[in-house]
Amino acid sequence: MSDLTPESLTEFKFISKPALSEDGSKVAFLVKKSNEQRDDYNSNIWIYDFDSDSSTRLTASDEDGSFVWRGSDDILFTSSRRSEDEELEGSTDFYAISVTGGEATKVFSVPHEVESFRWQNEELIYKASVEIREKDEQEEGPNCKVLNEIPFWANGKGFTNKKRPHLFSYSDEKDDPEELTPGAISVEEFAIDQNNLAFVGKEYEDKAPITSEIYLLSLGEGSSPEKLTDEGYQLDLLEFKDSHSLYVTLTDMEKTGLNQDHKLFEFDLEEREFCPLNPNWSNSFSNRVLTDVRLGSGQRSATDGNNFYFVSTVGRSSHLSVADPKGEVSNFTGQGGSIDDFDVANGRAVFVKLTSGELQELYSLTDRGEEKLLTGVNEQSLRPENFSRPEEFTVERADASIDSWIIKPRDFDPDKSYPAILEVHGGPKAVYGDVYFHEMQLLANNGYVVIFSNPRGSDGKGDEFADIRGSYGREDYADLMRVMDVALDRFSFIDEDRLGVTGGSYGGFMTNWIIGHTDRFDAAVSCRSISNWISKFNTTDIGYFFVSDQQDGDPWKDHDKLWNQSPLKYADRVDTPTLFIHSREDYRCWEGEGMQMFTALKYHGVPARLCLFEGENHELSRGGQPKNRIKRLEEMVNWFDSYLK
Repeated sequence: MSDLTPESLTEFKFISKPALSEDGSKVAFLVKKSNEQRDDYNSNIWIYDFDSDSSTRLTASDEDGSFVWRGSDDILFTSSRRSEDEELEGSTDFYAISVTGGEATKVFSVPHEVESFRWQNEELIYKASVEIREKDEQEEGPNCKVLNEIPFWANGKGFTNKKRPHLFSYSDEKDDPEELTPGAISVEEFAIDQNNLAFVGKEYEDKAPITSEIYLLSLGEGSSPEKLTDEGYQLDLLEFKDSHSLYVTLTDMEKTGLNQDHKLFEFDLEEREFCPLNPNWSNSFSNRVLTDVRLGSGQRSATDGNNFYFVSTVGRSSHLSVADPKGEVSNFTGQGGSIDDFDVANGRAVFVKLTSGELQELYSLTDRGEEKLLTGVNEQSLRPENFSRPEEFTVERADASIDSWIIKPRDFDPDKSYPAILEVHGGPKAVYGDVYFHEMQLLANNGYVVIFSNPRGSDGKGDEFADIRGSYGREDYADLMRVMDVALDRFSFIDEDRLGVTGGSYGGFMTNWIIGHTDRFDAAVSCRSISNWISKFNTTDIGYFFVSDQQDGDPWKDHDKLWNQSPLKYADRVDTPTLFIHSREDYRCWEGEGMQMFTALKYHGVPARLCLFEGENHELSRGGQPKNRIKRLEEMVNWFDSYLK
């Protein structure tokens, strides 16, 4: 079997943003691949033609981004084709290209960093974050940052104080973009139907609420958004059902808090009332299957023929699902794998799928409902002989079944004994599934048995299973230890004297918790972790609402409770050598969390190492610069090798 290495990541291609042409004869999509020289990712637009059953690369600048179809032959897209000397900070260039041939031409620029956009009635509608303070109100100098609201920063965006995502419109007839949502409104999801635009948003001055409302505006000169709701729901997906109503997913958070599964509703624009559609359907309206071989997030909802399409997580897989106008839900795609992105138009569906044996490829559904492979961009990137397929086993504990897997080492010999590493996923409301995970396969290629599972707190099995509010480190910890017990009992080739544990985000919290509550592990790697719920509350972008909900308290009323649930409290009990990995710009699980735990272990004489990655954030392992992703994996393997081999 050939070796997988950290550098194998540079051979993988990542597919996203599939979009069908108006006549449905073609689908455009982005393909990204590591550029080792730039330490970044090349990004180009590709076209698949259903008539010829072939795919070709449409652009070749390596700098091309999001796009929309303008008809069936013309594509409008963003691109960073300027030289460094020509770069204009805070602007976005748009280019057009015909799929029938010819070169791309620049058509216009807008003075904002565009986050998302649509093309409607020969007009560009886009979302971009803008400063809502007047310059004389900012009171900032070159070395002074003034903050006066929370959250004041956001992972992946940096400082966001008094910045709001707003909507703009632009066309050839306008000298400058028209701002559609002025003031302190923060726009989240938006949808367009003919001349109307609906969006989910919130308006605030000092503290962003976790709830949001529905707004509506007409796409005409001088129109202002009208707030239609004041219900205090947590809203998410939004699509026009018809000209009179919307599809909306929402939760009242009354039963299980922030992580409560959303429900599908119809919202009547005239009566301004929500009507539940299929209230008994209980799964996530998003893809919660984790991996480190996808870049970015995909489309999460769409409509076609008055049907509502979305990605849902069921068990350990994600599916392309459809709800009819009455709310009856059916799955478009089969069992297994992850639907990472999709598009639907005129009854045709295309989607990006990832499985345990194949990297991302583009698929369509035939008239018989069968999945048809359209591309082969990764057919040379990952050979079957290079990796081991996960093997599933089920663990029963406290009236629940815990989905669990092992990956056997490279060149596995059942008569030999192998060290093993327990991987703990983040979230906690996420899932490991039947997909390729490079970090795990790399460890297996280096002679480790990899064990992973979906303990309580995970998605895919309903609200009750996912609800661990106020009890992190209890039932979830017990589930994980039971998984280890069963694995050691069932798989005699695992050496119980050479065990490691690792995880990121919530998985980093659990790694920190585990090493303070058991000495069964001989080495640990804690990534982008949480060690102290009190500091997490007061320093991170989601801390003030996430901690109060998930830990069921705040630092003033419930100080002892939060401290008792913090791994840092138990750091004086740790004797497990631990590597901590954090990113300097991770505002979700701030670097101070790892620093606190690292300092505590060093203070108490426990072997520890801290790696801080400049210019990276919470997404380091999934979307960081290629060289940093490689370095992170090298650090992990070297640390485990030092203590387990």
